Amino acid sequence: MIYCNNQVFPFKLLIKAMNKKPKTILVCPLNWGLGHVSRDVPIIRRLLKKNYRVIVAGDKIILDFIRSEFPNIETELLPGIKICYSRSNSQTITLLRQLPAAILWLFREKKLTAKLVKKYNPAFIISDNRYGVRHSKVKSIIITHQLMLKLPKSIIFLEKIVNKLIKTLVLRFDYCWIPDNPLPYSLAGDLVHKYPLPKNAQLIGPLSRFMDEYPHSTLEKKYDLLAIISGPEPQRTILQNKLTEKLSSENINSLIIAGTLKEKTTNETSKNIKIVPHLKSSVLADYIINTPVIVSRSGYSTIMDLWYLKKNAILIPTPGQTEQEYLAKISAKLHHICVEQSKIDTFR
Repeated sequence: MIYCNNQVFPFKLLIKAMNKKPKTILVCPLNWGLGHVSRDVPIIRRLLKKNYRVIVAGDKIILDFIRSEFPNIETELLPGIKICYSRSNSQTITLLRQLPAAILWLFREKKLTAKLVKKYNPAFIISDNRYGVRHSKVKSIIITHQLMLKLPKSIIFLEKIVNKLIKTLVLRFDYCWIPDNPLPYSLAGDLVHKYPLPKNAQLIGPLSRFMDEYPHSTLEKKYDLLAIISGPEPQRTILQNKLTEKLSSENINSLIIAGTLKEKTTNETSKNIKIVPHLKSSVLADYIINTPVIVSRSGYSTIMDLWYLKKNAILIPTPGQTEQEYLAKISAKLHHICVEQSKIDTFR
């Protein structure tokens, strides 16, 4: 694997701003699976250690996750747009149909953010990929690695236009933090580095909930394979069902983390498979480190987690999600293996 420890997290910026202002920071992660909120964990952890008052705002599943990591943290419900995926391998038409609603949602997010600003008077807003979560009277930071979108071949001619739109939205924030390394050690590749960065952007190095020291857990049981499933429905359930069938037929001693945060904590589906909805970061880290084979989606947060733990994985991109397909492809340089979801049955 290739490693470059380029962590330059810009806390001096926050410390300087706090000299004459309340030490309150509003953190608002996007809810497209648990990837965005999980990569915000080290940011929140550092802020709490410096005695900042942190308010985390997001969808219910985001708040459930963050309270499992920080039981005493303050939270606020801040709904986000619900993006739906189709059951087919092409998501282009499905996503384009939702574009008008996504644009309207930006204006709703701004109104909801204004109410939170009035209530808490934060010194900073940290928004993870939520472009409507900013305020003209509060220093606002956007965290993103998606400075360009990998479009399907049928609409690839729109790539430069979409890049300009994203840059316009990013420049409305005071700062843009990019969780990636510089070339040639980049994990995001074209998503960050294909076009010139916005003037307010700074590379801060990859973010992972595993990047800090954590207490090692005592594993109840060791497994031969660990599958970490996440992302939007219905593709999350489709992958879980395919993996369960495959692992059952081959009698592989496996643990599947469903990424659902449901109240029911365990579900034994067969003698050789255990399914849990979620694990605390310290426990999950130990399972990743101590399990020989890791299977997961090729989401960017997952790739950063694997990078920090120095583990290789079998990556299964969400069908039709061009970013995950691209990330899985370029992750070959980290010695990951890419497998299409439709070919799980034949993979050995």
